[in-house]
Amino acid sequence: MGFHDYAAIYAVPGLYERVFYSELGMRSSDVVVDLYGQALRDLGLDPAQQRVLDFGAGNGIGGERLRALGVGSLIGLDLEPVARTAAERDRPGLYDDYLTGDLGDEGSEVLEKLSGSGITAVVALSAIGIGHVPPATLERGLSLLSPEAIFAFAVKPSLMPDSEEPDGLESGYPDYLRGLLGGSRELARATYVHRRHADGSDDEAVALVGQL
Repeated sequence: MGFHDYAAIYAVPGLYERVFYSELGMRSSDVVVDLYGQALRDLGLDPAQQRVLDFGAGNGIGGERLRALGVGSLIGLDLEPVARTAAERDRPGLYDDYLTGDLGDEGSEVLEKLSGSGITAVVALSAIGIGHVPPATLERGLSLLSPEAIFAFAVKPSLMPDSEEPDGLESGYPDYLRGLLGGSRELARATYVHRRHADGSDDEAVALVGQL
């Protein structure tokens, strides 16, 4: 089974949690949701009034954290259909709706379904980065937001605007994030260990929360 063979991993109850959380200590759900919650408090916004898109929702671990925060309305989105099946199996009733599909596809039905749905925040808890979500797809997700809506996600340090690492520059993320952060109000930023690599070394990430 491949390390990122999500269809196979999600098909086994509890396997994703065992591998990525228990064994590798994944922390992004906690860190990003905590920063998003603090941003809501700083802005005087009630979590119960928020309609959040859980971008790359997987089997619902991040969505569970968002509900614990008090988020009133929650939509899941993932590229992998088995993720929706796993979320319904492991955390039934967690999402008000759960869509599967690729926002990066031209004429995406998912984008059409989400347009005009009143989303107040896009929160991505482990989906952003090389090999996962390219900048154009993230941009389409954020295009669903109205002015003053919130985004919260984490990226590898190599993708940040000041990075000169070849893999980051090739991805297009440094330029994209430079424009995004320059055109929005940054509410929070934190560098932390996303999880351990399989060899035990730290896999660092930078969590970003901003308001359009």
